Amino acid sequence: MRGNPDCSAKNESMTWGFENVRATVVVRQITGAIARRIVGWSEVGDELKKGDRFGMIRFGSRTEVYLPMSATVTVKVGDRVAGGASIIARLS
Repeated sequence: MRGNPDCSAKNESMTWGFENVRATVVVRQITGAIARRIVGWSEVGDELKKGDRFGMIRFGSRTEVYLPMSATVTVKVGDRVAGGASIIARLS
């Protein structure tokens, strides 16, 4: 993990859980020391399709993605990814 591990306790965060018949994926956005602003567009019960945007961190910061142990991760530490465009893992 990069960055200060304390930021997840001190800064604003928003957590989403996505589930389908194959898996549950949890995404947590955590603001940085300067931005401290998360905008969420999706609501509980919304149905999202591949590539749909559900929220953003203004001026960037950190996003944590919790995947099932059976997922095959396709990125490595240091890779730059783009929300809604980069494939970060494949579900079995």
